[in-house]
Amino acid sequence: MSYGKYKHVHQTDRPVLRPAPPLTPAQRARAAKMRDQWRQHFGDDSFIRELVDAGLIHGWRDVQSVTPITEDPSDDHA
Repeated sequence: MSYGKYKHVHQTDRPVLRPAPPLTPAQRARAAKMRDQWRQHFGDDSFIRELVDAGLIHGWRDVQSVTPITEDPSDDHA
């Protein structure tokens, strides 16, 4: 007896995002600002590229804010 016909078949491994509409000049400037802030605080942007490759975001247009978390040097809980 074969159980293959009862196996769940995944259509795709990647989520499918709908195509994003074209950016307005203001949206393009905001996306560039987010990219510049990210690179200023974190350097490499491989995390954002991985999110895009995974199909989770369209790109810099979907980054809402960049907030670096700074550690208190007087905190001894390390």
